[in-house]
Amino acid sequence: MINLSVQDKFDGSSKVAELKSAIGKEFSDNHSSTNRSKLISVSQCGNVCVTAEVPSPYKSGNQTPKGGYFKQPSWLVWNGMFY
Repeated sequence: MINLSVQDKFDGSSKVAELKSAIGKEFSDNHSSTNRSKLISVSQCGNVCVTAEVPSPYKSGNQTPKGGYFKQPSWLVWNGMFY
Protein backbone atom coordinates (compact mmCIF):
# COMPACT_ATOMS: atom_id res chain seq x y z
CA MET A 1 0.00 0.00 0.00
CA ILE A 2 0.99 3.60 -0.45
CA ASN A 3 2.00 5.60 2.62
CA LEU A 4 -0.72 7.92 3.93
CA SER A 5 1.55 10.97 3.78
CA VAL A 6 2.06 10.37 0.04
CA GLN A 7 -1.62 9.66 -0.54
CA ASP A 8 -2.59 12.91 1.23
CA LYS A 9 -0.36 14.86 -1.17
CA PHE A 10 -1.89 13.22 -4.25
CA ASP A 11 -5.58 13.34 -3.42
CA GLY A 12 -5.67 16.30 -1.04
CA SER A 13 -7.10 14.20 1.80
CA SER A 14 -6.14 14.60 5.43
CA LYS A 15 -5.93 11.00 6.61
CA VAL A 16 -2.79 11.63 8.69
CA ALA A 17 -4.56 14.49 10.47
CA GLU A 18 -7.59 12.24 11.06
CA LEU A 19 -5.32 9.66 12.69
CA LYS A 20 -3.62 12.25 14.87
CA SER A 21 -7.01 13.48 16.08
CA ALA A 22 -7.98 9.89 16.97
CA ILE A 23 -5.05 9.20 19.32
CA GLY A 24 -6.35 7.41 22.40
CA LYS A 25 -9.32 5.80 20.65
CA GLU A 26 -9.91 2.09 20.20
CA PHE A 27 -10.37 0.47 16.81
CA SER A 28 -10.95 -2.90 15.16
CA ASP A 29 -7.55 -4.52 14.61
CA ASN A 30 -7.39 -7.88 12.84
CA HIS A 31 -3.66 -8.12 13.67
CA SER A 32 -4.31 -8.01 17.43
CA SER A 33 -4.83 -11.15 19.54
CA THR A 34 -8.00 -9.53 20.92
CA ASN A 35 -9.09 -7.94 17.60
CA ARG A 36 -9.06 -4.54 19.36
CA SER A 37 -6.29 -1.98 19.82
CA LYS A 38 -5.86 1.59 20.97
CA LEU A 39 -3.97 4.18 18.94
CA ILE A 40 -1.09 5.48 21.06
CA SER A 41 0.76 7.75 18.64
CA VAL A 42 1.38 8.66 15.00
CA SER A 43 4.91 9.29 13.75
CA GLN A 44 5.93 12.77 12.68
CA CYS A 45 6.06 11.66 9.03
CA GLY A 46 2.59 10.11 9.41
CA ASN A 47 3.51 6.70 8.02
CA VAL A 48 3.83 4.65 11.24
CA CYS A 49 1.46 4.26 14.18
CA VAL A 50 2.10 2.86 17.63
CA THR A 51 -0.75 0.79 19.04
CA ALA A 52 -1.49 -1.24 22.17
CA GLU A 53 -3.83 -4.20 22.41
CA VAL A 54 -6.90 -3.83 24.62
CA PRO A 55 -9.33 -6.50 25.91
CA SER A 56 -12.15 -7.53 23.62
CA PRO A 57 -15.44 -5.77 24.39
CA TYR A 58 -17.24 -9.10 23.89
CA LYS A 59 -17.57 -11.82 26.54
CA SER A 60 -16.63 -14.49 24.02
CA GLY A 61 -13.54 -12.56 22.91
CA ASN A 62 -9.99 -12.61 24.25
CA GLN A 63 -9.85 -10.63 27.49
CA THR A 64 -6.07 -10.93 27.88
CA PRO A 65 -4.23 -8.54 25.55
CA LYS A 66 -0.52 -8.92 24.85
CA GLY A 67 1.51 -6.34 26.72
CA GLY A 68 3.66 -3.69 25.08
CA TYR A 69 3.38 -1.45 22.06
CA PHE A 70 3.27 -2.41 18.41
CA LYS A 71 4.28 -0.48 15.29
CA GLN A 72 1.88 -0.68 12.38
CA PRO A 73 1.66 1.10 9.02
CA SER A 74 -0.63 4.11 9.28
CA TRP A 75 -2.74 3.04 6.29
CA LEU A 76 -3.62 -0.19 8.12
CA VAL A 77 -4.63 1.64 11.30
CA TRP A 78 -6.61 4.22 9.30
CA ASN A 79 -8.53 1.41 7.58
CA GLY A 80 -9.36 -0.17 10.95
CA MET A 81 -10.62 3.12 12.36
CA PHE A 82 -12.37 4.85 9.50
CA TYR A 83 -13.16 2.39 6.70
